Amino acid sequence: MNSIWQWLLGDDAARLPGTPRLLWANLPESWVVFVLIVVVLLIGALVFWLYSREINTCPRPVRLFLACLRFTVLLLLVLMFLKPSVVFRQVNVIKSNIALLRDGSLSFARQDVWRDPQQAARLAAATGIPVEELSAGSPSRAALLQSALTRNDAAIVGQLREKGSIRVIDFADVSDVRVLIPATADDGTKQPDDPETASTISIPPLVATGRGTDIWQGLREILGESASLSSIILASDGQHNGGEDPLELARKAGEQGIPIFTIGVGDASRPRNLSVTELYVRDKAPVHEPFEIEALLYAEDIDQPNVAVELLEHNVNRETGELFEGVAIDSMDLALPPGGGRVRADFQHVSALPGSYAYTVRVQRVDGESDEEDNSRTSSPVDVLDQKVRVLLIAGAPTWEYQMVQKLLQRDQNIILSSWLQSMDPARPQEGNEPISQLPTTIEELGLYNVVMMIDPNPEEFDENWMNMLKDFCKRKAGGLFYMAGPKYTALFVTLNRLAAIRDILPVRFGDAEFIDTTQTLASTSHSRPGQMLIVNHNVSHPVMSFVSDYEENLRLWKLMDAAWWSFPAKSAKPTALVLLERGDQINVEGNQPLLVAGRYGAGNVLYMGFNGTWRWRRVGVRAQYFDRFWIQIVNFLVETRSLQGKRRGLIDTDRRDYELGDEVLLTARVLDERFEELTIPEIPAMVRDEEGRVQNITLKLLPGQTGEYEARVMTHRTGNFKAVVILPGTDSDEAIVPASWRVKPPSAESRAWWLNEKLLREIAEASGGRYLTLDELDQLPELVPRLDTTSEYTSPPRPVWDMSDRIRYAAFLLPFLLLTIEWAVRKKYKLL
Repeated sequence: MNSIWQWLLGDDAARLPGTPRLLWANLPESWVVFVLIVVVLLIGALVFWLYSREINTCPRPVRLFLACLRFTVLLLLVLMFLKPSVVFRQVNVIKSNIALLRDGSLSFARQDVWRDPQQAARLAAATGIPVEELSAGSPSRAALLQSALTRNDAAIVGQLREKGSIRVIDFADVSDVRVLIPATADDGTKQPDDPETASTISIPPLVATGRGTDIWQGLREILGESASLSSIILASDGQHNGGEDPLELARKAGEQGIPIFTIGVGDASRPRNLSVTELYVRDKAPVHEPFEIEALLYAEDIDQPNVAVELLEHNVNRETGELFEGVAIDSMDLALPPGGGRVRADFQHVSALPGSYAYTVRVQRVDGESDEEDNSRTSSPVDVLDQKVRVLLIAGAPTWEYQMVQKLLQRDQNIILSSWLQSMDPARPQEGNEPISQLPTTIEELGLYNVVMMIDPNPEEFDENWMNMLKDFCKRKAGGLFYMAGPKYTALFVTLNRLAAIRDILPVRFGDAEFIDTTQTLASTSHSRPGQMLIVNHNVSHPVMSFVSDYEENLRLWKLMDAAWWSFPAKSAKPTALVLLERGDQINVEGNQPLLVAGRYGAGNVLYMGFNGTWRWRRVGVRAQYFDRFWIQIVNFLVETRSLQGKRRGLIDTDRRDYELGDEVLLTARVLDERFEELTIPEIPAMVRDEEGRVQNITLKLLPGQTGEYEARVMTHRTGNFKAVVILPGTDSDEAIVPASWRVKPPSAESRAWWLNEKLLREIAEASGGRYLTLDELDQLPELVPRLDTTSEYTSPPRPVWDMSDRIRYAAFLLPFLLLTIEWAVRKKYKLL
């Protein structure tokens, strides 16, 4: 039948939409069919009877031939009346989906060391990776899975494609589920049965950057499409750290007839190891000033109670960056947590000589360690500076605060203090290392200082010009400003029109004079008891707040500090500022009253303190150590955005100091040109450097509607210490802009457990009716996965035969004409009418 259609249709036969079938559109129904047959037979009999009575001059065979021609024409007319038509029957084979769920968490980026020769040999045969590389731990788990799936030209993938369409989904934590192949390659039509064609479908490489492993979320993502799902292939190390139980969804999949085939990837053994996983130290420190070196150690299957940790100092060649041999400068006997886990080693060091140094934390080797190369870690270089910080301290009255702070700063060997006590008798000299006889009157004079500190200043001595000069000091000279509110002068200072510039500089918003008077009057009834001082927990690691590197210990120390008995009623912090302390018992429509707020104005750091009485903190610690450290940290924070000569043209900063892997770092820069005017070019190139010297080029873009304000976002892909530097157009040094530093830590969920949890994977497979496989058993998977094809049948509407092609159309109308012409010619030859 097909050959007939091919002959009739010619080249159009290749475009048949299915299997053709002939039917008669005008065929009568029931008894009318028999009437039609009788009529046709009677007409036929009549034709033959008439030709039998023709004259004898025409031979009998010719008359029979003519009768057949006439009868054939009549039959063709009847057939045309019956309207022969064609319908096409099409059968589609729809393959079900096979979901390939891959663990995209950071644990899949881990490189296991396969020490068992037999296990390494099996993996080598399954992945095609040499045994030597497996024994050295060079391929990651993600690479092992990819190699096992794609070896031999992706033969396993090709065999699976014969059973169904493969949908690839990478999952990590609850917020990270990536659908890489969202739908079938053939849009629901029949897929190729040729394995070579099927194997050409590539599986995208696995990118393992997720901060957690939520198997429940991955299963939930795909089970929502269970109507077209035949099976699930789950490749993971089984270290589920999500909130929901994946066995619940595994049982649900089993009830729906969807087996889960789990593939265990990774080493199930817990190695015995002690490693230095992180090392953090500030990138700049003043000479003779103590700074902390913080190391994070991780103990795995270590049964001894403590271990020796050593700190080494290296001199750094400033030109080449080469490290000289380290010298041991400190050590400690560190207690290890029972059963293993994280432990912190904190050193405090004072450099007596300026220079560039790097520090190494080294932990002693433990018997039977699986990896000895991670027993030490070296920091990025630290610049120890021997330059004095020049501080101008202004106070309206000799309060306890002023006296304590003035004495502290004057005796600090890294600070040159000039004090200006406004209530001092003019006949008496002012205090400080460099006493002054008057306040600076020009920006050049004020620019000689690095920091201006104002403790409840008296507004009588300041005018509009001085305030504008203070704005330029912060904005263009990158100077730091500290302002402490006080009950005597602040209400007038922040509301006078001639001093309105102070409202622009400080990182808080004030109400009008009526608001301030009303709030202070209401608050005066509570002076018999201290206010409720709240610590903003997520900012407790800010340089001003950080007493120790340990978060919990730092928080505990701050809770020992006396609360504020008095505070000034600021309404709220400005949008870009960081609130460090706030008052919880005086709340306005905009929230808690800010007490300690850090911010920026232009290129300079600004700190607002809306309360007094920090001298009461002297009782905490030994010999007022935390009171002293708090105020020294204020000075260090205010000066960190400016070179000590006051020539820096801006700064680049981050929204936080610590990030977890996978977080986004927000970089903001405030940049001035060579004339110390705000820069207006649309883009500035910058670089991000890690502690190993690798560089990532980024672009800082000018914020819309701003001048001198730039921003960029950087994703964290590696752990360690990082620094962002800017090289301004027209310069060849990165010293013109204060760099930003931060560190990236592993996600806590992924660093606690990373070994293969075979038990959970087996339970998931058994609960769903599937099976657990190892990588060297992966070739069994195509036989285990069920084939659930469904078929659908479609019959097209009837099409008249003569509409199928020009060949049929011409034949249908020319054939009767040809037959009648032959009949006429024969009749004429034999002289018939």
